[in-house]
Amino acid sequence: MKFVVERVSKSGGRLGQLSQLRSQPGVTHRTPLTLVATAAGSPHHLTQDVFHLVARKDTPLVVPAQHFCQYVDTLQSYKKGVASYAALQGHSVCVTVQDAGQATPCGYNDKQGVSTWTTAGRKVFTPESYIELVEALAPDWYEVLNDADTPHSAAKKRLAKATAASKAYLTQCLKLHKESEGLQGVGMLVPLLGGHDQAERRRWSKWVAEQGVTTAGGYAVLGLHTNGPDVEQVEAGAVCGLVEASLEAQPQELPRQASGAWNPLTVLGLVGSGVDIFDSTFPCLVTERRGALTFPHRLMGSHSVADEDTPKHQVKRLRTDSEEAKEGVGKTQRQVEKQKKDQKEGQEIDGKDMNHSHDAEAITSLYEISLKDIRYRTVQEPLVAGCECYTCCTFTTAYLHHLTTVNELLAPVLLSIHNLHHWLGFFSSIRAAIKTDRLPDLEQLIQNSVILRHHHHDTHNDTNKS
Repeated sequence: MKFVVERVSKSGGRLGQLSQLRSQPGVTHRTPLTLVATAAGSPHHLTQDVFHLVARKDTPLVVPAQHFCQYVDTLQSYKKGVASYAALQGHSVCVTVQDAGQATPCGYNDKQGVSTWTTAGRKVFTPESYIELVEALAPDWYEVLNDADTPHSAAKKRLAKATAASKAYLTQCLKLHKESEGLQGVGMLVPLLGGHDQAERRRWSKWVAEQGVTTAGGYAVLGLHTNGPDVEQVEAGAVCGLVEASLEAQPQELPRQASGAWNPLTVLGLVGSGVDIFDSTFPCLVTERRGALTFPHRLMGSHSVADEDTPKHQVKRLRTDSEEAKEGVGKTQRQVEKQKKDQKEGQEIDGKDMNHSHDAEAITSLYEISLKDIRYRTVQEPLVAGCECYTCCTFTTAYLHHLTTVNELLAPVLLSIHNLHHWLGFFSSIRAAIKTDRLPDLEQLIQNSVILRHHHHDTHNDTNKS
């Protein structure tokens, strides 16, 4: 794999190109880049054809090794790698040790290896078993086995054990990688560890630089969290300094990856700190709780986000009532009046009794709306005005609320389409902002929407108390 930094913005963001991947020798991916998170090799809730309505047919995927540690023999017999196994030929693949969307239990890594959890319970990766699985998965790049069990509460003794074990894993994985014929041309992501201790991260980073790992394809910034939904609450200020400490001693010409369910503002902070590759864990978790991403990311004067990430055949818009009427399929005046009446009733519900407009399950982040909320039962508008995804161009918010409340299986499918489209558009906007030195403007745009939504929630809470 080859990485070239094209531009570094005044605020620190890097615009780059990732190319010469083993499965895609002629494809170039622009960074900052988001990988599409998968479950057992497939995008969450999306079949192949539906997935290709949202993303290009060469969009990179991230595949957690923990999903396949029981199926090494099957993959070895198949011999074509996990992308082909999941009917997603043409997509490049990055293999990570753990699934960023599932919280990893702490305290289970030991001298035997790194613990991971499957449907059959706890499994332990040794360098030998991990590399064997990576060979069978046939990725384009992968994380080296590591002990990243260093949450914010980790003591110095735990940090020392984690770094000592990870040094041994890195040495063994380097040896096994060089000896493996199946991993020739595959990039290695060397872990940058040290927990939440800047001095420890600098020591680890310096040690990695001294090793002179010639086969390194890039770096994986790890040990800042233990995966799962809790990562959404991590603010940029809590991790950016640690990331910068890890990157100080590393060469600029290699890509940096940071997996996790980072929220949009934290993503922007990490981009400013020099991180190039992320994943779509955050929108996946939003979908699982039946939320829809609504935070703004289009800067005034910026290009349309429906560019290199979005299939052109998918870009549509909702027809207005007048346009439908001209085509002979418009609603009758009676239907229109009923729709307005229903919408007015829904607004009255919002104003009169907020206690009934939310339930415990409707609590979401400040970047989304919850389709479990009764206030959306009569909203005859798309999830996001102007959104060009299939969901917003075809269905109303009220219909999606209905699908959610009756637990229809179509609900997570349509929400996945919207949320992934929105997330890919967000990264298109990041690249455009770096190109024009407007990354702070994009951050301010999202920050303002978060402040406004936070104020709106506080107002509702005060109403409920009174």
